[in-house]
Amino acid sequence: MSKAGFRVLDSDLHVIEPSDLYDRYLDPAYRDRTPRPTVTRGAYTSQWTVGDYTFPRPLGRGRVDAEKRAGAVLKEYAAARFDAVSQQRAMDVEGLDVAVLFRTLPVVCVDAFDPEFALALCRAWNDWMADFRALNPERMQAAALVTLHDATRAARELRRAVAELGFIAAQMMPNPVNGVNLHDPAMDPLWAEAERLGVPICFHPAPNNYSDTHFVNRYLTAPSTTMAGGLNNPVELMAAVASMTVGGVLERFPRLRVAFLEGNCSWLPWLLWRLDEYWEMSKSGETAKLQALPSEYFRRQCFISVDPDEDQVEWVIQRLGDDTLVFSTDYPHSDSHFPEATNLFLKLPLSEANKRKILWDNCARLYDLT
Repeated sequence: MSKAGFRVLDSDLHVIEPSDLYDRYLDPAYRDRTPRPTVTRGAYTSQWTVGDYTFPRPLGRGRVDAEKRAGAVLKEYAAARFDAVSQQRAMDVEGLDVAVLFRTLPVVCVDAFDPEFALALCRAWNDWMADFRALNPERMQAAALVTLHDATRAARELRRAVAELGFIAAQMMPNPVNGVNLHDPAMDPLWAEAERLGVPICFHPAPNNYSDTHFVNRYLTAPSTTMAGGLNNPVELMAAVASMTVGGVLERFPRLRVAFLEGNCSWLPWLLWRLDEYWEMSKSGETAKLQALPSEYFRRQCFISVDPDEDQVEWVIQRLGDDTLVFSTDYPHSDSHFPEATNLFLKLPLSEANKRKILWDNCARLYDLT
């Protein structure tokens, strides 16, 4: 398959978790804490409850309206309950040759959860995903859900997902857990294991979570879909970029690949310029000792996703080149441009060489796919 002559690899294609996922896959030791669907519209569970926690918290009428609009476009796929067959059908319609599958609502992102329970939730999702993608595992690749409640446990789950389930990446929120920064040495066991396995770490913000560092929780005193949707993902990813570069993670793990997904890329040139400038002024007093500028680590080891209609990517390429950019459609979310996402991207004012690298070559390098 190809789209207008281009092979397409979606770096971050979502799935809709079925309402009985945790009933079927969660370790029986945690049955009294099984996540339950709270709000369900047809086949789409748009809110889950785990004990006293709900995902996501209400953020205003705008999200509901967006879901209604998406429901009309996705009617056929919802009728199939977003199963694996319909997932592959959606890939056909969008023109995707291969996709790496990611979660929609990660009910794991509560700082207060004990590490064993948090990893049990990840393990349940990963086991379900292994069965989901069995229809066509070469075409539907997967990123293992992990959490930094305990980096050693997360490393163990990543190892299992890669060795036993055939997954090709790790996916996690960019937020520190319980106030421990991503660049804290306590998190090194996971970075070390990902480097050893040769799989990338993919940071993907959640629509809402219960981390004290989460942008929406900290700064929004009243619901606003526009502010939450417009600012949360980029802000969370900016902090993660700083941690992984200035914090010294990529210095300590020079073969680790890292992706920053679903938060746009247009802010990246400014952020790297800002970090480089402050590093040059402040490096003598920094705890981390870097051998290069923050931007050089990013260029060497990192990738960032482009939205299908993100026309400012033209400026990003002028400033930074096109080697770090990957493509994502965001199906089947309410803000996705499905089934026209790939077509929209192909209309951007980029060269054919740019498009080829973003749609396939860079994604293939990120995930080590040929």
